[in-house]
Amino acid sequence: MTDTGKPVVGFVGVGLMGWGMAKNAVEKGYPLRVVAHRKREAVDDLVQRGAVECPSLAAMAAECDVIVLCVTGAPQVEASVAEIVTTARAGLTIIDSSTSEPDVTERLARELEARGITLIDAPLSRTPQHTWDGEATTYVGGPVETVEKWRPLLSTWANAVIPVNGPVGAAHALKLINNLVALGYAAIWAECYAMVQKVGADPAVFREIVTNSGMNCGNFQSFSKYAVERDAGAHRFTIVNGAKDLTYYNRLANRHGAATLMSDGALQTLKLGVAMGMGERYMPQIGDIVLALNDPEAER
Repeated sequence: MTDTGKPVVGFVGVGLMGWGMAKNAVEKGYPLRVVAHRKREAVDDLVQRGAVECPSLAAMAAECDVIVLCVTGAPQVEASVAEIVTTARAGLTIIDSSTSEPDVTERLARELEARGITLIDAPLSRTPQHTWDGEATTYVGGPVETVEKWRPLLSTWANAVIPVNGPVGAAHALKLINNLVALGYAAIWAECYAMVQKVGADPAVFREIVTNSGMNCGNFQSFSKYAVERDAGAHRFTIVNGAKDLTYYNRLANRHGAATLMSDGALQTLKLGVAMGMGERYMPQIGDIVLALNDPEAER
C-alpha cells in the first residue's frame, strides 16, 4: 500500500485487452508495475503514463499488493503464478482476468491459499476498445467480501462488475459459456455470408436484412464489417484464441457430462481455420474458412 492509500498493482499481459485495463488503472491513480511484453509499444505507453517497468515477474511480485493476469490461457496462468510465488508476500491477491480453465483455477486457488495468497477469477467480455474506454464487463468468482474489496480496481476498466455468487472458478466457467454464444454466432454468420456469396447475392443487402430483424446485435455488426467492408479489425480476437476457448469449453462440458452439439460444430470450423493457416486472423475472417470450403480454388 502506498502513501495514496491505494494498493500497488502489478499487470501481467498487456496485450489487446490488458493494455487498456492497465491504462485505466494507472490513469485512475493506482501505482502500477508492469513487466516486459512482446507488445513493447504497450509497455512504453504505460511507463509514459506513470507505470514502473520491472525487470521480471518475480521482481514485480515483491512490490505488489495485487497482481492482475491477462494472459493467453491456462498454461500461461500457471507459469505466471509459479514465478509470482517465489517472491510474493502473504496477503497478495491475484486477479486472473484470462480466459482459463475452471479446474486449473480451482486448483491454483487451493494451492495459493496455503501460502496466504488469494486468487479470484475475473474474466472479461466485450472488445479491446470497450476495455480501453473503461467499458468492459467483468464477472468475478470468489467470496463476496473479496470481490467487493477489489471492485474499485475492477471498475477502472469495467463499468459492469458482476459477482457470480459462486466459488473461485465459477466466473471462468461462465466466461467459457459466454464465449460459446459469441463464437457460435460467429460460426453461423460465417456460413450465412458464404452462402450469400454462393447464391450471388449482395452481402450488404443481407446485412441490412438482419439489421432490421430481431437477430440484430453487436456481434453481427462487428462480424459484418469484414463480410461487407473487409474491415478485419472490427473485432480483434484471433481464430486460434477462439479455438482455444471452445476447446476449454468442451473440456468443461465433458467434465460435467454435458452434451456439446453446438460447440462441436463451431470448434471444428475454427480448428479447420487454424489448420489452413488462418489462426492469426481475426474472428470476423472465419467466413473465409467456409468460403474456401465452398470454392477451394479461390484465393483468400
